Amino acid sequence: MFAVHARYRGRSTRRADHVRASAGALSRLEGVGEVAVAGIEELVATPRDAVSVTTLTLALLAAGDWAIGIGVSPDREEGAATAAASGALGKGGRAGRVRARVRTDDPRGAVLADDIGSAFTLLHHVISRRSPEGREATNLVRAGWTQVEAAEELGVSKQAVNQRLRAAGLHAEEAGWRLAVHLLERAAEN
Repeated sequence: MFAVHARYRGRSTRRADHVRASAGALSRLEGVGEVAVAGIEELVATPRDAVSVTTLTLALLAAGDWAIGIGVSPDREEGAATAAASGALGKGGRAGRVRARVRTDDPRGAVLADDIGSAFTLLHHVISRRSPEGREATNLVRAGWTQVEAAEELGVSKQAVNQRLRAAGLHAEEAGWRLAVHLLERAAEN
């Protein structure tokens, strides 16, 4: 069982409205399920699988204003996963920071939790350095568009899209994505 607990760390003067709007938008991501508002500036979700956790976490990281805790409970207890996510987040949290906690008796659980956090740190590094053009190109390609279709949509050549994708670190993101998913799956098996 997985859970994600996120705390808004942005500068919006209408925090509660922003958090509610974010919960609604994030709830529409495939496999994430309901993203509930907890308090004024926090979100809690129990995504169905490692892919959904990674999808949700990357969406929060891309927004740039969220501190994130991920909880994993191999015994399939939702309450345990939610408590682990809250514990990983702690009382503070810095925007763009992901911490994980794995509820297990296995002493390697803490190392695995650190590895999950590290994978998301690397992913955040890649996506936070993208230009607006790089974000446009990667969003289209991630949505299933070919480079030719993306080029037509953006009004540029296929070569320009290819250059934008390389500069945006799309291959590094894809590798980091697979790593994060595999680490989360391994944590759920412990």
